[in-house]
Amino acid sequence: MTLILSSKKTYIIAEVGVNHNGKISIAKKLIHQAKKAGADAVKFQIYDSNLLVTSDAKQAPYQKKNMKIEESQIKMLKRYEFDRKKYYLLKKFCKEKKIDFMVSAFDESGVEFIMNKLKSNVIKIPSGEINNVLLLKRLNTSNINVLISTGMSNYSEIIEAINTIAKKKVYKLINNKPKIVNYSTYKKIKKKICILHCVTDYPVDDQYANLNCINNMIKDFNLYIGYSDHTLGIIASVIASNKGARVIEKHFTLNKKMIGPDHLASLEPKEFKNMVKKIRQVELMQGDGIKKIQKCEIRNAKVARKSVVAKIPIKKNDKFTFDNLTLKRPGTGLNPFMIYKLINKKSKKNYKTDELIKL
Repeated sequence: MTLILSSKKTYIIAEVGVNHNGKISIAKKLIHQAKKAGADAVKFQIYDSNLLVTSDAKQAPYQKKNMKIEESQIKMLKRYEFDRKKYYLLKKFCKEKKIDFMVSAFDESGVEFIMNKLKSNVIKIPSGEINNVLLLKRLNTSNINVLISTGMSNYSEIIEAINTIAKKKVYKLINNKPKIVNYSTYKKIKKKICILHCVTDYPVDDQYANLNCINNMIKDFNLYIGYSDHTLGIIASVIASNKGARVIEKHFTLNKKMIGPDHLASLEPKEFKNMVKKIRQVELMQGDGIKKIQKCEIRNAKVARKSVVAKIPIKKNDKFTFDNLTLKRPGTGLNPFMIYKLINKKSKKNYKTDELIKL
């Protein structure tokens, strides 16, 4: 995205979500620890429980398992709901800690608050809201960048979401592939929208991670592509960065043993720091992709490569042949490819066995 993806480095988001357990003190600790762990941003969720779910909506299976208690969704969600004043405090605290502050929106009022009150330059659309047309149509990419998580969706729904946000038909699905049908609008949103590959489960089994989607989405949409990782551990995020994911989002907690819907599928500070380290290592190892002699190879080339040398003693005016020339280390003399230019030419001097041949 124009603002957060200005460098070649993978943009790493520590997804706090509701792992603050409804306490501002825990939220601040998470911000502090995320900064120490090397995250570029910390992300929270803003929602109104009464607007998000019906009064009798049940918990998702993973919520029942992770909460270790069965209750209505609305009762669970209210426990983690922050009043909106707290988001100003969190944004200010993030600024003090020099880490970017982000929020996910779950309804139209959340979008309006993030754009017009918090005045954030980035908003996250959760997987569950990818088909929330009432929310999507409120977004204005002229003054905010949009991260779209794509769990539980397919290409058709991703296209519908992008077109709704753009307020014009940018993509059309043809033979199960996205095709750009409005290039002028596409150019306007190209650096304003980032699609995050995601599989919605907490945690996601390895067999469902489907990381090859990242390669395909980069090619098929020609937009910034990232990865919202719900698997256990760090390997999926590291692989995703190698596949070209420009954004990595990973749930972050102080302690996985804390009670809450997302703690189990989150990383603790030491794990998150290790993930960041590995991703930065992947970036470093990728290089610029241009095949050339690296600086570290130059000194080794002199030892490991060979040069054209005299196979046997050669007298002045003798013709060079394959019988009196050979190739041996070190590589400080003529490049072996030059041997063909020497054949049948007369030697200008006497050479001892193993002496480097000169032109």
